[in-house]
Amino acid sequence: MDFKEIVNEVPTHIKKEFIYKKHKKGSLILHPHEQNNYLYILTTGLAEVYRQSYVGTMLSLYIYKSYSCFGEIEIFNDNIKTLGVIAKEDCETITIHKTKVYEWMKLDFNFNFYLIKQLASKLVLSSDTAAQLSLLPAKDRILLSLHNHYKIGDLDHLTKQILSSEVCAPIRSLNRSIAECINEGFINYKGKKFSINSIEEIEKYLENFLLS
Repeated sequence: MDFKEIVNEVPTHIKKEFIYKKHKKGSLILHPHEQNNYLYILTTGLAEVYRQSYVGTMLSLYIYKSYSCFGEIEIFNDNIKTLGVIAKEDCETITIHKTKVYEWMKLDFNFNFYLIKQLASKLVLSSDTAAQLSLLPAKDRILLSLHNHYKIGDLDHLTKQILSSEVCAPIRSLNRSIAECINEGFINYKGKKFSINSIEEIEKYLENFLLS
């Protein structure tokens, strides 16, 4: 049974608690680093989730397609904060409070099974991506971090100190790698602010190891 069928067969008293939302392309569906008490079901459109690896670098982790869900990790652990989820095109979602999710789980084995498969898949993907990221040189980690700050819309707030923490590189080493990125035409750094010359060129450079 696919997830669309599971959602369509939800018990009526739980379906009455569904909250329906629309999201414009480029908008944040779920803000990062917040407390979350809701399961999100993407019913139409594409959405992209961002996370931070154990080495501190931000990366694009996963593309959600219609009839997939997110937010399930946080509703089972109050200590885990949200990841940023951005609408890649116009999207529609259903949100369900965690208390209703728990009720639904008691009533539907297929829903339980789907959530467990989701959690297992995300655990494997997260571990593989973090391992891959740790092998990248500083320049590549910098470009990846700048790319993702650009995508979530907070590049103007990125400082060298934050970037140094994210890519786990001391400022002296960071400056050398930033100079390399500038010399190769990827970015600029003026007035203590980063800017990207061409997001397409950075994505073309990064696609071979993380964005394909």
